[in-house]
Amino acid sequence: MSPSALPISENASWLRRFFARFNITLPLAPVAPPTHQPLTSTLLQLAILIGLAIGFHFTIADSIIAGFALFVYLLKLVFISGKTKRTAPPQLMIMALTIVCVGLIIMLYGGWNGQRAGISFLVLLVSLKFLESRTLRDYYVVCLILYFLAASSFLFNASILNISIIIVYTLAVTGIMLKLSSPNSINWHATVSFAGGIVTKALPIALLLFLFFPRISGNFGFIPGLENNQFDSELSNSLVAGDIAASAFNNRLAFRVEFDDEIPPSNQLYWRSKVMPFEDNFTWAVRSPSPNDLRNASSKLGNLSKLPNEDNFIRYLILHEASTDIFLPYLDYVTNFSLGTFLDDYSIWQRQPLGRSFSYRGSSIVSANITEPNQINTARLLQTTSQPTARIQRLLREWQQQTTSPTELAQVVLNHFNQDQFAYSLAPPGLDEFNPIDDFLFNTKTGYCEHYASVFTTVMRWLGVPARVVVGYQGGLTNQSGEYLEVRYSDAHAWSEILVNQQWIRVDPTAAISPERIEFGMDAFMSAWQSDSDSFSGASLSNYLNPGGINKYYRLIGEQWKNIGYQWNKWIVNYNADTQKELLSNLGIETQHTYRYLVLILSLGIGSFMIFYFWRLLPKRVKKGEAQELYLKFVRQFKNSEVIKNASDTPYEFATKASLKCPQKKEDIDEITKAYVQLRYSKSGFDLVKFKHLINNFKLAK
Repeated sequence: MSPSALPISENASWLRRFFARFNITLPLAPVAPPTHQPLTSTLLQLAILIGLAIGFHFTIADSIIAGFALFVYLLKLVFISGKTKRTAPPQLMIMALTIVCVGLIIMLYGGWNGQRAGISFLVLLVSLKFLESRTLRDYYVVCLILYFLAASSFLFNASILNISIIIVYTLAVTGIMLKLSSPNSINWHATVSFAGGIVTKALPIALLLFLFFPRISGNFGFIPGLENNQFDSELSNSLVAGDIAASAFNNRLAFRVEFDDEIPPSNQLYWRSKVMPFEDNFTWAVRSPSPNDLRNASSKLGNLSKLPNEDNFIRYLILHEASTDIFLPYLDYVTNFSLGTFLDDYSIWQRQPLGRSFSYRGSSIVSANITEPNQINTARLLQTTSQPTARIQRLLREWQQQTTSPTELAQVVLNHFNQDQFAYSLAPPGLDEFNPIDDFLFNTKTGYCEHYASVFTTVMRWLGVPARVVVGYQGGLTNQSGEYLEVRYSDAHAWSEILVNQQWIRVDPTAAISPERIEFGMDAFMSAWQSDSDSFSGASLSNYLNPGGINKYYRLIGEQWKNIGYQWNKWIVNYNADTQKELLSNLGIETQHTYRYLVLILSLGIGSFMIFYFWRLLPKRVKKGEAQELYLKFVRQFKNSEVIKNASDTPYEFATKASLKCPQKKEDIDEITKAYVQLRYSKSGFDLVKFKHLINNFKLAK
């Protein structure tokens, strides 16, 4: 009976019955392949991976969200354990839990935007999907969500250690997918081998895509940024005596700097961040840039870029850690920059923080007498709400009588700090609320950099010299292994600028009080500072600068590890269009057509890998051993007797056919066949020399 004549059941689809009227039979509908229930041990291993993800979530999310995910997770464990006959709760219960999930995210995060809200949604999603899973397909989807969850952890931590943990986690998820696909138990060795093989094959193409896929600069709106409460990572926009002193013990990294040439000495490393011209009762504050500031800044920047002696410019690359600050540190005085907007006060500003670690280039000149292109309104640079007391006024008159110029006045004030037993301290005493400057000058005589910068700037204004406070960082710790500079929040610093003949001159009162802080850097000062006596130890400084014994090797190992972290951040975490161009330059490709070369490298690289992988899949000729060659010599003797060994014939099946055709040789055929099978497949084996003798002595009668 032809297929078209087959009877059509009444239960067949209407389309099949329609075509049957014209004697046309549609192909049979595909049948679902047989499946199996996943092993309980595999589900428990999958549950462990999900539990680790939820546990990590407690460190980054609201405790209510993490607790709800944990509740859903534990509920599924009850079903997996076999204490109930069901494998998942009713659909109505799952719908109710989903509604609660959505409500919690909206209530606690106000929506789906942001890193925490996004990763919270993924954790709740994997928990709910795991809860409702009944079939293999469901558990496969859970594994796919776990891949996304692992990748999302890079938004919070992209360190080498975290990457290593994520790789192990990814291998574990891949192994679970293998175990889910098999109805039988698979040992751990086979699982690790399979998962490692898949990841290893994917790594070359992934590396090519990472290095050479064209990097397009800019924020496209779908990459979540840094949330404001995630880091306390900025210098304050106001300066109150004691603020920077509190950050002296904050050893968190702010940024790293790699110089094109040699690293300048510490006393030239002033990293300008914020300029504070406004004073209110011993408190200084920045001002928001105005359109006029931007216009003045444009002409000033033009003058800076035309400064002579360009060979003296210091060029550098800054790798900045994630920060909420909108002011970018550049070395004073910046002449060129790749990120931000140049302001009238020589600071670099951006409208909003980038919210992640980032890099930018700059060039500066550290000893420039830069004349202002426009007349500066000095009125606001002379204003103070703080008023000098009677004894301060007497001191001011005395200084004015000794000098004839603003620079001489500044030097007299610095000499006063240097010669009148003033002290530099990481734990300065509090000042009088109503007369802080009087209390500082005549009573405590002890302070940190912001105390001296604030007092000096105020005093200069009282003396009729326009002045302002600058806040940023000073110095940094040199990493000899990587030849770069580490600047930390403990390096935060405040200094002053005075305006003389339309030129800004940097004056750092700290250098007059504690030259070792400026000369050797904050790390050296911290190591030599005696907190119990509030003094500075020269012996401790010497031991820090010239470590001996095990301390020398300990520092060397520490620098090597930090350098590995720096290179990781530079080439992996902050790999962008500029770094990609630098990589091409290192490969000898320097051209304006960067994207063309990137596409060419990608095409050739991925094409080569694909050809290699397909070549590996082609059947290969198996090299025959000596025993096989001897056996084939034996088989070929039966060719004239029309006894052919098919590829599917076993040695014993061929022996049966050969014995039927040549019964007089049956004993020899059986002996050779048994010897060959024993030689090839038996552990006890057979003497190869004896087997060769049997083959050579076997002759068929012609």
